[in-house]
Amino acid sequence: MDKRTAIGFGFIILVIILLPYYYKAVLPPTEPVVQPEISGEETTTPDTTSTYIAPKELTTQEEFPREISEPGALGTGGFSPELQPETIRVETPLYSMAFSTRGGVLTECKLLEYNDQYGDPVQIIREDSQSNLNLILYNLGNALDLRQIKFVPDKKDLFISETGEGKLTLRAQTEDGSWVQKKFTFRGDVYTIQMQIDAGGIADLDPFYELYWGDGMAITEADSTQDVYYAKAYAYMGGELETFSEKGKKDLAGQASGQTDWVAQRNKYFEVALLPVSQKAKGVLFGIQAKAKVGKIIPKVYSMALSMGGRLDREPAVFDVFCGPLDQNIIRNVHPALEETMNWGWAVIEPFSKLVLWSLKGLHTFIPNYGLVLIIFSIIIKIVVWPLTHKSTKAMSRMSAVQPKMKELQEKHKGHPEKLNKATMQLYKEEGVNPFSSCWPTLLQMPLLYSLFIIFRSTIELRQAPFIFWISDLSAPDIIVNLPFNVPMYGAHIALLPIAMGITQLLMSKVMMTDPKNKAMVYFMPIFMVMIFNNFPSGLSLYYALFNLWTYLQHIYLKRQGVLQSPAKPAKA
Repeated sequence: MDKRTAIGFGFIILVIILLPYYYKAVLPPTEPVVQPEISGEETTTPDTTSTYIAPKELTTQEEFPREISEPGALGTGGFSPELQPETIRVETPLYSMAFSTRGGVLTECKLLEYNDQYGDPVQIIREDSQSNLNLILYNLGNALDLRQIKFVPDKKDLFISETGEGKLTLRAQTEDGSWVQKKFTFRGDVYTIQMQIDAGGIADLDPFYELYWGDGMAITEADSTQDVYYAKAYAYMGGELETFSEKGKKDLAGQASGQTDWVAQRNKYFEVALLPVSQKAKGVLFGIQAKAKVGKIIPKVYSMALSMGGRLDREPAVFDVFCGPLDQNIIRNVHPALEETMNWGWAVIEPFSKLVLWSLKGLHTFIPNYGLVLIIFSIIIKIVVWPLTHKSTKAMSRMSAVQPKMKELQEKHKGHPEKLNKATMQLYKEEGVNPFSSCWPTLLQMPLLYSLFIIFRSTIELRQAPFIFWISDLSAPDIIVNLPFNVPMYGAHIALLPIAMGITQLLMSKVMMTDPKNKAMVYFMPIFMVMIFNNFPSGLSLYYALFNLWTYLQHIYLKRQGVLQSPAKPAKA
């Protein structure tokens, strides 16, 4: 290893060690916070770390006619408060939901086909939820928040078969005859429920109201940092997707006017969406707030609402409410644009990501184990890219063959860079060597490789998908040992598949090495990749280990076939 290479390696290692401490120094501190409430004003709270990012393309065309206050500060309109709430349960083959008679809100949603880390149905709603599907009406500009109001159900519990349908009505009524009603329709074969809202007898009801999802989503994964990383909220306005995400320290809420098809929020694998059916919304409201620290991370809670026009006592409003998995086929049937909330990577990568997912799902229709699917898929991909890797390998071999002659030229024209460059180009021409031909095949494969990275990290198909023995979840690291300390960049555990991947990369690198000066890099890169992949999904490590192995075998095959050239001997003086 020459001096410059040693300095470069030393610098890289120094950056790896110091980077976590740099982030800790420059990023704002995080502290636990209280239960969020949506506010129409910007406030700064010492105990919170949250923000609201308004879409840059949208400007508020009109002021929303309200400021949300604490529940106790809002009018009740003569409705009785619910002091001892009851729970009404609705169960289908897909989900189990719970509604509270206090506010008629959704307090629980468990998806029965997906489990949490303990093997129980995954709960996608926060345990302390009290504002999901909450309704706020206005009377002469005064807000009527129904969160604390008593709703009377027309039935206790509801059980629906796969082909069945059921209805639940929750009604709040005053002594003088004013009333508000939520009527839900459930089907056993879909995750979407329909909600119809009616009102009557309320004097001077204003022609606008809001439907809220005020309590965000629960953390559903064992690795909570992944849930927080993928957490975002969206609004589909004017035919374009607007994204809202956390940035900064202030406790803010924001709003934007414009024709709105839906609002939604997601974590890593699941999503909630509110979709007006009877008419499009006139705007959206969003708030983002951090909650109490869980381990080393602070969960983000997104509050979202649809601002609707019209009087509910004159025309009922109908909404679709989706609470389910981020499965491409499922959310596409809810609304085509909801597919845009999935993580496909950059626009140029998206077609490759969709093709990879389609291929994996297609193979899984007749191969029940996703681990075996990845093995077959890696073989298919190797066959597909064989011409590219074959060309790249031959190009590197030819470059290796002319290295002795290159050294002669470097000695001959030492101190004369222009002559050296001219002589080098002439040598390439005589030997039929293109120095860039070995790079292009690799560059052409990059969109495919990056799309694989995207799909393996964020698609629900691989969530909790087992392979063999210790590999119980292809979407998570295959941890075999938990460490009592944290290694910067590597983590606080040891995963086995990244080590296997590092070994296969080392084998591949050693047989493909063309310049002995790069010997240090042959050992450094596998170690570096092991450290990087230690926290990646085991499915990703499995795929790259297999791909490296096939590339190694390909190189051995080409060498035995005499396709690869041996280095040329320097001409004798």
